[in-house]
Amino acid sequence: MTYKLLSYHAENGIVAGILVGDRIFPVAQALNDPAMRSTMDVLEQWREARPKLAAFAKTGPAGGLPLAEARLAAPIPRPPVIYCVGANYKDHVENMARATGVKLDTNPQASGQKPWFFIKSPASVVGTGEKIRLDSTKLDWEAELALVVGVRSRGLTQDNALECIAAVANANDLSARDYMLREKQDISSPFRYDWIGHKSFDGSCPMGPWLMPMDDVSDVQDLPIRLWVNNTLRQNSSTGNMIFTAAEQIAYLSNRLTLHPGDVILTGTPAGPGAETGEFLKSGDVVRVQIGDLGELVNTIS
Repeated sequence: MTYKLLSYHAENGIVAGILVGDRIFPVAQALNDPAMRSTMDVLEQWREARPKLAAFAKTGPAGGLPLAEARLAAPIPRPPVIYCVGANYKDHVENMARATGVKLDTNPQASGQKPWFFIKSPASVVGTGEKIRLDSTKLDWEAELALVVGVRSRGLTQDNALECIAAVANANDLSARDYMLREKQDISSPFRYDWIGHKSFDGSCPMGPWLMPMDDVSDVQDLPIRLWVNNTLRQNSSTGNMIFTAAEQIAYLSNRLTLHPGDVILTGTPAGPGAETGEFLKSGDVVRVQIGDLGELVNTIS
């Protein structure tokens, strides 16, 4: 039997759980180690924990907390680092080129270019069911596949890059488009872009509802990726439309710095964000993200 790794609110705070079927068990119970309280504890010892969690799930344990009765938190409430790749889906780049009237490159590998990243604050993460405060007149949605590192890694190649990934999850790279450009800055100014205001505000990185072990993902480049706003399908694509694959992204990052357990890599968003049409989120909107069989990430804009 397969399992999911998650975080949930318990009497003694947020703790890590293993979801088997529709029942949640404390990870400390599954690993027979009371010190294992958080998903970070598990990820920091992923090589040892991985077979034990799988073995626990295989036993078909009895008892546990019904999923329907649990209040979930973000799977990793505060990841060490969140790396976000930009402009990484062919269909999205093509749509933005049409919307802006600017010719954009959908094949940067041909000219030897590499993936392009920015970083979101670890404090921007929220879980499924949490409300997102609306502090923007152009709040945009971006469904993204999140890769979660489980093995400290440096100098990986495309051939072995995925070996460092413990799990994957749904994510939403919320973006405040009205804060992207700073006021009173000329186009030539190096201070023109505001990455903090645009991408790193509180609540800008919903993740969840849980982590699916990489062992259960048959092909990370063949997952349907969808997002709805108020039950209207806004994004409907596949991870196969990535410009730089997950392996290429991991290899690039690991050859610039060391990746650590718990680090998250957001792998880009496909066609359909509001920036393509000028439509943005408003108070009361409900946003749902569903990638493959990773469950459903749901957040309301308040």
